[in-house]
Amino acid sequence: TATWTRFLPEWGGIRENVQNSPFRWCVRESLMWGIATGTAMGFHRVRMRSSPFFSINAAFATSLIVAMPSYYFCYRRREHKEATIEMMMKANDFQYHDEMPEPIPQAEHPFLENVDDGKSEAVKQKEFVARLKEKKEWQKQDPMDDAANVFKEVKKP
Repeated sequence: TATWTRFLPEWGGIRENVQNSPFRWCVRESLMWGIATGTAMGFHRVRMRSSPFFSINAAFATSLIVAMPSYYFCYRRREHKEATIEMMMKANDFQYHDEMPEPIPQAEHPFLENVDDGKSEAVKQKEFVARLKEKKEWQKQDPMDDAANVFKEVKKP
């Protein structure tokens, strides 16, 4: 967890709730914006020759008025971002790491072959490059070629 949460009070489980929240950065961001604008308002009220009591009240009120909506908007922005990523993963048929199939063993991998340079143990090494120009969906697509014509093996000197 973040080290800044140690400054939060333990009363009422505030510190524990913030540490366990996925939106703890929103708490930090909103408090920082609230403190900054509250301080600016306090100095502004002092500069305008308001009484110190009124300046402190204005600074505190400003910090609360800024911190609460800042948290709300940060919370909603992060929630929307997570929902968008989830939607994109479903649309593109991506899966979570836990649900992914097992990787292909290197001995059966089609693009890797053993290279024994004599210096160390055998290493799997082979590289293919395909230089295809990307086209948008609405552009005329090139016909599919055979993979042997598209992928060219890179020979290392």
